[in-house]
Amino acid sequence: MIWFTWRQFRTPAVVAAGALAALAVVLLVSRGTITDLYASVAACQSDCGNAIDAFLTRFYNSAGGTVYYTTLAIMYAAPPLIGIFWGAPLVARELEAGTHRLAWNQSITRTRWLATKLALVGAATAAATGLLSWAVTAWASRVDSAAADRITPLVFGARGIVPIAYAVFAFTLGVTAGMLVRRTVPAMAATLGVYTALVAAMPLWLRTHLAPATHETPPLDMGNLDALMIDRSGGMAIEPNDVANAWTITNQPITAAGQVFTGPADTTRCGPDMPNGSCAEWVGSLGLRQNVVYHPDSQYWTLQLAETALFLGLAAALAIVSFWWLRRRLS
Repeated sequence: MIWFTWRQFRTPAVVAAGALAALAVVLLVSRGTITDLYASVAACQSDCGNAIDAFLTRFYNSAGGTVYYTTLAIMYAAPPLIGIFWGAPLVARELEAGTHRLAWNQSITRTRWLATKLALVGAATAAATGLLSWAVTAWASRVDSAAADRITPLVFGARGIVPIAYAVFAFTLGVTAGMLVRRTVPAMAATLGVYTALVAAMPLWLRTHLAPATHETPPLDMGNLDALMIDRSGGMAIEPNDVANAWTITNQPITAAGQVFTGPADTTRCGPDMPNGSCAEWVGSLGLRQNVVYHPDSQYWTLQLAETALFLGLAAALAIVSFWWLRRRLS
């Protein structure tokens, strides 16, 4: 049964191996660009802000920047593609063609039939995604360190161990959808829809609850009116800077009474004809504070482990559903 499953899966496996090899070559070639551009940051001893900004600007405007954004897209596209093309057809194709009955009539139990498929292709899924994530994470480590953004939603899901859990979940979701629907194309569509909805919900609503966020209300710095982005044309608003090296959930100016401050109701205090500095002076007299809720970079691995456990748990639950459905509902 293992040999037969491998023969069915060998073409996708070879394609995946070729794609990984091609990406590895691109990353190795472009790694030298990062090393050269990072030399000024590595040599910096103190006050390295300008060196870091210069490095990031030059990197994003170089060929390395194109590779960087391409790898981000690949990391987010790989799990759903695995679910669609490896998971959904794995069982649905055999149910659709009726070839599953041939296997069951040759002294192979239903449980062994499904377990072999899940174990072999699932292991290949974890291995391929793990190698991909390791390569991309290692390649982009200096950029992520300089940008201090690995915990932000855009980068978080494309680094570390989370992509492995995404891929295993997507694969198991595809298998389950194929078993329930019994049609390959509808199962592929269902896999894409459910996976996209859940992964999109993580940074929007769910991830922040996986670890306790930090809540602070420091005094609002009114030293620079322009830095606070107060629009002098009439549509007043204050937007404090995000907390450095963190994923900011909430960042609002509030009054002493705890009300969100959006600017004066009219332009009598902060109008376009007011002298420079007078608006900031008046707003500063209000005693505003910055209401900020964020996850510091120190929680990166806590969130990585929690989200990985969540998606692996969902994958295990889907596998249990698949086995139950196979034994009770399929014939």
